[in-house]
Amino acid sequence: MNGRAKITISMLIWGSVGIFGRLSGLSGLGVAFARVSLGALVLLLLLGVLDRSSILGLPDILRRNWKPLVGLGAALALNWAFLFTAFNYTTIANAVLVYYISPIIATLISWRFLGERISSWRWGLIGLAFSGLLLIMWSHEISLSDRDFVGILFALTAAFFYALIPNFARFLRKIGGGLLTLIQLTIASIILLPFVAITDVGTPVWWAILLLVLVHTVLALFLYMDGLREVEVNEAALLSYLDPMSAVIYAYIVFGEVPGARTVLGGALILLASALDILKSRARGP
Repeated sequence: MNGRAKITISMLIWGSVGIFGRLSGLSGLGVAFARVSLGALVLLLLLGVLDRSSILGLPDILRRNWKPLVGLGAALALNWAFLFTAFNYTTIANAVLVYYISPIIATLISWRFLGERISSWRWGLIGLAFSGLLLIMWSHEISLSDRDFVGILFALTAAFFYALIPNFARFLRKIGGGLLTLIQLTIASIILLPFVAITDVGTPVWWAILLLVLVHTVLALFLYMDGLREVEVNEAALLSYLDPMSAVIYAYIVFGEVPGARTVLGGALILLASALDILKSRARGP
């Protein structure tokens, strides 16, 4: 497969993550922990066989980069915990479309804390994305007693933690992708373990969990990272919109979920804002 095909397949796989999250029999916290802990174990075994020398350098990497690594692992842990919880409260369309506001949040974080400038064009796109978010929220009763509204809040919180990941990752560019993923998953497992120990996370449906770990975490991540070697980042970002689109289609096929008009319009505004930002960056060039 060429790089474009690898990234396309990884996105179509990730589009079904909400389906298998629901079928797993676990709470959002339980799914997140299973995914990071078992994913870390599988990746450790793979690296031990394929790239043992990289593992030997782990102590030095951890010593020199422990702060951004802990931040990265915590962001991943909370991102997945809130996202899978959102899937259990609201429709997959609501959760996924709200979750895709994360690139806009990442831009705001880098502006506020890393001193990056935001052009008037990007401010307009930020306004467009948040208009879409408000449309989705207003399609339900704005009350903590409304499960859909609570699910949207969970998805928005997940988007915030996902937006932290690229901001932490920029301090870790010298670490190889496989090793960085292993460290990230391991730290996330350690962070989630105390909460899983004191919480009833449900009864696992192992076939669904194994698919989430082996296919959605290890295989899809490998295809995506390998595909990035042959595809420009901006092109990969555009292909990433296959994820939310396929997620909505899968949810309709499996659960019969049909998004409302406001959800469709709001989601379109969010995705359009991110896509326009990517296209503008692509046209501007390096």
